Amino acid sequence: MKKFISHLIKFYLLPIGVVILFFRTPSSLFLNESKEIYDLVSKAISTDIKAKTILLGDSVCKQFYSETKNSDTYCLCENQSYEVPGNYLLLKGQIANNPDLKKVVLLINPVTLTSSLNQKYTYNYFMKPFSPLLGHLELNDRSYLNTLYPKENILTYKFSNFKLPDSLTNQTDVGNLTISKLNMKYIKKMDSLCNVNNVEFVFKSPPLPSNMKKDVERFDMNSKKSLSDYFSSIMYYDSILSSDGIHHKDAPTYIMKNKKSLDNLINKS
Repeated sequence: MKKFISHLIKFYLLPIGVVILFFRTPSSLFLNESKEIYDLVSKAISTDIKAKTILLGDSVCKQFYSETKNSDTYCLCENQSYEVPGNYLLLKGQIANNPDLKKVVLLINPVTLTSSLNQKYTYNYFMKPFSPLLGHLELNDRSYLNTLYPKENILTYKFSNFKLPDSLTNQTDVGNLTISKLNMKYIKKMDSLCNVNNVEFVFKSPPLPSNMKKDVERFDMNSKKSLSDYFSSIMYYDSILSSDGIHHKDAPTYIMKNKKSLDNLINKS
């Protein structure tokens, strides 16, 4: 019996303990597909960034502005899975730690705005990396998230196998689209937070392939009326130049040919 227990500890419990300890340390993040999000959160809440204008948004924004990192404008665009609430948390970090901040530009594609933090990879790209900041969300929103996602997180920095059915791919091609109440609430909260801190808030769409016109046209009138400046900001390019129906397949060339338009998008209110 003692020999069995000894073998159990040596060959089963001890290795499991080592694995658990490893994935509870940030050094394990090199194995995590969402490492960039952890780095993003860390940077946003640090005092490292000293820029007058901060760009927040999704991977479409990142395609066109990822190289924009200077004392005038700094891009913190990364992924659409954390939607507007995630960008609200990044904004709070910047307002608290970037004394030079004068303007925030939020750039997110319109279809993402129809979700409610219920996408396929929201757990890995929002719940886990943003966990230190989730207390800044409203209580009812935290309660909502707790009904969707696991509460226990033993392997803190491991990319989880937990996934929800993707709310975006499950959408039909007919009927109206509407901006979710959750995203609309946090758009307003970002605007309010900026106003209180004398920071200009601008909300626009990154450039999109022309195939997305049909989706934009499906948004209900309330959404279009509430965010008229946002919808009027959309610039389209030929969908043949898109790699997946939303991202450009040759962003560097697009940037080179459309630098003035891209600059105007983030510089004009």
